[in-house]
Parts: sequence; structure tokens; C-alpha cells
Amino acid sequence: MIYNLGILISWLSFSVLIYLFFTESKYRVHLLVRINLFLQIFLFCLLEIGLFLNDFSVSYIANYSAVSTPPLYKFASLWGSLDGSILLWNLCLSIFMFFYLKYYKIENSNLDIKIFSFITIFFVGYTVFSSSPFAGCIELAIVGCNKSTLIPFQNTLMSDLGRGPNPLLQNHPLMAIHPPMLYIGYVGMTLPFVAATSRLFKRDQSDDWIEVAERTTYVPWLFLTIGITLGAAWSYEVLGWGGYWAWDPVENVSFIPWLLATAFLHSSKIQKSSNTLLNWNYILVGLMFLSTIFGTFVTRSGVLISVHAFSNGNIGTYLLFGLTIFSLLFIFIGSKNIEYFSGSKKITNWFGKSGFFVLNNIILFSSALIVFIGTIFPLFYETIYDRQITIGRAYYDILVGPMLLVLLGLMIFSIKLSVKNINLNSWFTENSNLLNLSLVIAIFFLINLNNSYFLVVTVAASVILILLTIKNMVKRIRITNTNKTYWTGQIAHLGIAVFALGIILNVTQSYSTEKEINSFQEFEFNNTSFFVYDSIEENKPEKTIIKLPISNEITTKYTSLNIFRNSSQQAISSPAVFRSIINDIYITVKFINEDSYKLIVRNNYGVLIMWIGLLITSLSFFPRLRKNEV
Repeated sequence: MIYNLGILISWLSFSVLIYLFFTESKYRVHLLVRINLFLQIFLFCLLEIGLFLNDFSVSYIANYSAVSTPPLYKFASLWGSLDGSILLWNLCLSIFMFFYLKYYKIENSNLDIKIFSFITIFFVGYTVFSSSPFAGCIELAIVGCNKSTLIPFQNTLMSDLGRGPNPLLQNHPLMAIHPPMLYIGYVGMTLPFVAATSRLFKRDQSDDWIEVAERTTYVPWLFLTIGITLGAAWSYEVLGWGGYWAWDPVENVSFIPWLLATAFLHSSKIQKSSNTLLNWNYILVGLMFLSTIFGTFVTRSGVLISVHAFSNGNIGTYLLFGLTIFSLLFIFIGSKNIEYFSGSKKITNWFGKSGFFVLNNIILFSSALIVFIGTIFPLFYETIYDRQITIGRAYYDILVGPMLLVLLGLMIFSIKLSVKNINLNSWFTENSNLLNLSLVIAIFFLINLNNSYFLVVTVAASVILILLTIKNMVKRIRITNTNKTYWTGQIAHLGIAVFALGIILNVTQSYSTEKEINSFQEFEFNNTSFFVYDSIEENKPEKTIIKLPISNEITTKYTSLNIFRNSSQQAISSPAVFRSIINDIYITVKFINEDSYKLIVRNNYGVLIMWIGLLITSLSFFPRLRKNEV
């Protein structure tokens, strides 16, 4: 029933969107948007019901769920592979279209909804014609389903056992949260794209496009921030390699739209205040949206190797086609407004607010470009030379790292920046005490930690930014009419400063070693004694867990090997993490032989500080939670 009903409702949803694209009636537009939303919610719930009922006649359920899969991971299995993830994408698009219609629709025009529905048709069409999560199983594999059909009312086969989710996707609760957050951020970039293109299609409607585009960028920016943060936490807790960010291609393609959106949120303010950067802001809005299509292509096509990526069928070709179509639409509308863009005022004061915002954009855009080149270059290299290469962490650290330091400097001097040139003598005199304090803290780090010029400069810049931001925010609390956007910016800057402090400590001070040890033995690391007990084997329906208890003077933690059933993948290692404010002791078991163990022990500095910074940055959105601010 789920197979037939899912296929038929998917076709109905596609038909509704086609009708929505062509209709001109205001009443029908409102009705059809709501019907489409209801149908997408229905499809989402229908697939979840199938997952929980273990309906293995549905190919997707047979391949990405199992009877033994715990309820939380059954729920998350919906986005555990391509077909289901596109279904979630469609749902997010439909939700955003509903809210766009309610709050931002152009009066007396359906052009914006036509563009929105066109984008939705593109993704729903892939589900309908190529890869549906409701496809019926017509050929069984040893475990799961080998072949499926998109034609309803066919004779389907029922697998006895589901294959279950990818082990990496069922080893931590964050996998029930992290992907949806990223999806909302990705899909949300459609909002400013629709706002800009629809309002600029007719030049007489161009006055408010930047206002709407800016407002609709905050929500996806927030969810991208949360999604990237949760992804880093998942990598740190699950993969067992000791880090949180590896400059993996799939990590990179989520970072690119975040950088572009951050740049746009700054440059849009200059356009609103001084009518400049018109063409640049339009370009940023387009790139924000197109980068999400590119990111989906990288994630889903299989063209690049990643622990996060998965591929299926012809999705790569389909996404490239969509990327081309949406790019042409973006360029066409831009070409219609050359005269409008040429009216943009030039930046005349590079040492005032406008100049600093432009420099901010140059740094953020350059960072996005560096990440893009590093991500896509292996693909071009393989195409030309028929050999695979990888771009290592050193490339990103060398090029992107200094960008962060420059951004910190810009944020420091822009705290009290006006339209006029900044008065450096007055600035240094006013903040001399805070500058001296930051210098003392930096010298303290220099004396007590590994000597690093980059460490000292970054610590000093981070500390002074933290102190200056807090000082300025305390002063502004008493001013009742302060713009909510001001608080958003200041909280975000405070979070980035704390994050920068944590990440520079992690990059420059962390180290690791290997230990071979037996049960009931003690070892020393970082002036702390750790005691290793005997391993414990725990059997669960979906996996076998071999736990190794390790204790210090305060508590006992477990590092473990997780061996999943119905999976040919090697065991997944989960770390034991002994946390403190300054550093984490991160212990991973890599090999177990009776009562002998091979451990990798890491001293990870600044991790908690980094998490706190990302949390503060995510909270920057809340001052805008009032009417007409989002």
C-alpha cells in the first residue's frame, strides 16, 4: 500500500506544481501552495510509517532500514540515502514556499511564486521520474532489494531482512539532527534567490529586493551555522579520528554557501544605507543559491570521494542540468538590469564603514573561492590526467587561516566605526587598557604553550575583540532604540572571536601518541594517570559493542568498537573523551587482541572553547525574532 500510495501522491504533487506554475489566479496560487505543502508532509509521514512498519516491499526501506534498527535511527533513515534525502529537500522547499507566499510575495504578481514553483518542480520531478523512495522492490538481493520499479500496482517482493542504515549514520543521535539542519540551510538559500530574481525581472519592482533578500538570508544562515557545528561535533564523537573538520569535500560545500551568505549579510547593509554594491549583492545572492546546487551535486553524484557522500543513478547529470538552467535564469535577469546596476555608487571612503564592509566581502569571498578551488581541482585533475589526487589540509590552513586573522582585525576596528574615517589615535587611547590586557594574556600563552607567532597574534586579536565587543554591548544595553540588527552582528562577532581563540589553540597545541597496553594496566599522558580495565562485550540487535573502560582520578569513560550487523564495513571506533575547559584527552581504541589493546591518545586543546564560540554565533539570530525582522 505504501509503495502504490507514495508513487501516486508523488505524481499528484508534481501535477499540482505544474498547475501552480501556469496559473494566474491569486486564489488558486494560495490554494495550490497549501495543497502542495500538505502532499509533501503526507509523503514524508508515509515514508516514516513504512520505515517503522518494516515494509520491505519498498526498495528504499529494505536497503536503508532493518527490523533491528533503533527507533531514532529508523526515523533518521529517511534522509540516510539519496532518494529519501531528496524527499526531505522537497518538503523543505514546500515549507519555505508557503512562508514566502505568506510574508514576502510580490503584490499583484505571481512571478516570484512561478520561479519558486519552477525550482520545486525540478527537485520533485527527479523523485517522480528517476529516483523515488517509494519504488517497489521487484528483485531481492541477499539482504535488501536489488531492483525496483516506479510504476504502481506491480507485483512486489518482500525482503525478510532489511540491510539497515550506513553504520556511520546510526552511531550517534546527532545524525537525527545534523542533516535536517543542513538541508534547511541549503534549501533556504532559495528564498533570497527568488526574492532578487523575481523583483528584478521588472525593473520597476527592484526597490525592495535587497531588503527582502537580506531578511530571508538570516534563517538559512542560522541553520547552516547550526548544521555545520553539529556536523563537526558528530565527526569528533563518531569517526574516532580525533578531529572535527577535515576539509572533506562534503564539509567544504556546506562551508561555501555559509561564507557567501555571511558576506551578503554585511554588504547588503551598505547597499541599503548608501545605494552601493548593487551588482555585487545580486551576484552574491545568485552564488549563494547556485553553490547549494553545486554542493548537492558533490554530495550526491559520487564524483568526489568523501566519508559523507553517496550516489545513485543519474543524479549528477540531472543536477548539472539544473545548475545550468538556474545559472542562465540568473544571468538573464541580471542582463535585464545592467542600467539599474550601473547606477550603483562607488566606494569613496575605504577607511570608513563602507570600505571595511567591502574588505570584509573580499576576504569572505576569497575564502569561499579558495575552498571551491580546493574542492573541485581533484575532479579536473582526474579528468585530464586519469589519476586521483587529494588536496590536503595544509592547502586550506595556509590560505584560509590568515584570512581568519584579517577578519578578526577588521571586526576589531569596525566596532565603533562610523561613516567617517576611523581615528586611530583616539581609538588606541580609548581602548589602551583592554589592549594591554590582551597583550598580557597573549604573552602568558607564549610563555606557557608551544611558541608560535601565529598563535600569539591570533590570541591577542581574539581577546581584544572579545573584550571590545563585550564593552560596547554593555554600553548599548542602556540605549532602548538600538537596532536589532546591531545585536545580531555583535553577538555573531563575539562568537567568532571565541571560536578563533579555540581553533588556534587546537591547531597549534594539540598532539597525539600511540599506546600498546594490556588490561588492568596504567599509563601516563599529559601529567595524568589513566587506568585501563578489561574489555566488555555488549550485544544489541543491530550491533556488537566491545567497550574498553578507562578511568582517571575523577571518572570512567568508555572507548569502543561498534560492529554492525548486515554491513560489510569495518568496525567503527567511538572515543572516550575526558573534557576540561582548556583541553580534551581523546582516547580511541584501534585494535583489540584478547587482553591487549592499541590506543591512540590525543591532547586536543581548545575544543570546548570552540564549541562555546559556535554556540554564541548560533544565538546571534535571536535578537531578530520579532515581527518584520525575519
